[in-house]
Amino acid sequence: MNRKEFLKMTAGLAGGVAGLPLMRKLANAATAEPGLPGAVGAVEASAAASRAGSAPFENLLAQASAAGDEEYFWKLIRGQFLLDPGWIYLNFGGLGACPLPVLNSLVEWNQAEERAPSAGYDDKRWWEVKEKLARALGKTCRKEDIGLIGGATEGVNVIVNGLPLKKGDEVITTTHEHVAVHSALLNRMQRDGIVIRLFEPDIVSGLGNVDRIARLLTPRTRLIFISHVTCTTGQRFPATEIAALARSRNIWFALDGAQAPVCVPFDIVETGADFYTCSTHKWMMGPKRTGFIYVRQGMLDTLRPQTVGGGSSERYDAAKGEFVLQPTAKRYESGTQNDALFYALGAACDFVETIGVDRISRHNRPLAERFYHGLGEIPGVERLSPEEEAYRTPMIGFRMKAHTYTEINEHLAKDKIRVRPVAEGGLNSIRVSFHINNHDGDVTAILDSLKRLAG
Repeated sequence: MNRKEFLKMTAGLAGGVAGLPLMRKLANAATAEPGLPGAVGAVEASAAASRAGSAPFENLLAQASAAGDEEYFWKLIRGQFLLDPGWIYLNFGGLGACPLPVLNSLVEWNQAEERAPSAGYDDKRWWEVKEKLARALGKTCRKEDIGLIGGATEGVNVIVNGLPLKKGDEVITTTHEHVAVHSALLNRMQRDGIVIRLFEPDIVSGLGNVDRIARLLTPRTRLIFISHVTCTTGQRFPATEIAALARSRNIWFALDGAQAPVCVPFDIVETGADFYTCSTHKWMMGPKRTGFIYVRQGMLDTLRPQTVGGGSSERYDAAKGEFVLQPTAKRYESGTQNDALFYALGAACDFVETIGVDRISRHNRPLAERFYHGLGEIPGVERLSPEEEAYRTPMIGFRMKAHTYTEINEHLAKDKIRVRPVAEGGLNSIRVSFHINNHDGDVTAILDSLKRLAG
C-alpha cells in the first residue's frame, strides 16, 4: 500500500472497523481531554467526523497543518485510536495500540486469507514491507538487511544463540536490560559456559557509559549487548561511540532496539551496530507479534540462524547434503507466516511516515520534559532518567521515598492512569511513556495525582 492508498484508508469510514469508532473517538475527544488548551469543542469534533465521511483524512490533516492548528492536528491523530477515553494511557513503551488504518489492514488481510488459504505469501508485498521499514530506520538502511520476525525476544535469541561463542567468552551488558536479554544470556551461560559481565548505567553522564564498558573489557570479551533505549528509565545510550569502541577491539556489538524506533529519531546504520532487533508493536504501533532483526552488511555469515525451515534457504538437497541459506536477512525467517500481521505492519509504517518521525518527536518530547521537570517539584520523588536531556527520551522513570512502586501504581490506577511498574535491575520504580495518543492535559493529570499521593 502506497502513501496515497494509506491516506485514503485513514478516512476509514467504509464500514468494518473504522467508521463508527473514528466518529465516536473524535466526538469524545473534547470531553475526554480536560485542560487541553484550545481544544476543539464537541460540536466541532462531531462536525470533523462528519466531514471525514466524505473527505479523505489527508485533507483534514492538510487543513489543520495549513492553519497552523497543531492542537487540532493531534486531536485528529488521537481520533485514530480505540483506547478507552476514560483512561490516560501512558504505556506505549510496554504495549502499543494500533491505529485504525492498521486495524483495518489486519482485518482485511485476515479475511482475504480465510477466503483463499495459502501457506505462502506474496513475495512482492513482503519486500514492500521491508522497504517501508528500511525507510523508517534511516536513509541508508537496506531492505536486504532486515528479517521479519515475531518480536525482540525472538531477535535477541537469534543473536545470542547464533553467534559462535564458546566457554569462557565474555559478554558485557547492563543491569537494566529487559528479561529477554538477561534470560537469553543466562540460558547460554548454563549451556555453553559464557561469562556475563554487568555494569550499572551512568545516568549523570551519557558518555560515562562508554567508560564503564571500557573498564570491563578483557581479552575474552566477544560481545557487547545492550539496549538502545532502556526499558527501565528510557535512557538512550551513545550507540555510535560504543560501536566505535567495540570495532576497535574486534568485538561484536548488538542492540535491543525494542524501545527506540519512532520513540527517538535515529539512523540504524549510523549506530554502528552489527545486530539490531526490535518489537514493532510498541512505538511503531504495528500488530502484536511483529518485529524485525537487522544484520549489518558483511555479518550474515557470522550470525548463524538457529531455527530454519521453508523460506530460510535459497536451495537445499538432502540427498546431496546441500544447504544454501538465503543471501539476505530473509535467512532468519522460516516456516508458515501470518503474513496479514506484516502487511498490517506496512500500514503502521505508512501511518508513521505520513505524520513523520521528527514531527512525532517534536510532539512527544515536550510532554516528557514537562513531566520530568514537574517530578522535580514533588517532595520525595527520585528521578531515575538521565540528567542530560540529550540522553532522555519520551520515557521517564521515577520512584518515591515514602511509597513502594506497587503503591504508586495502584494510586495512579485509581485515577485511571496506566503506567508500567519496573522491577528490572531492582529499581522498583515507575515508567511513564508519552506518545501521539497523549496531550498536555495528561501531563497535568499525572503530576496532580502524584502530588496528592505525596501529600
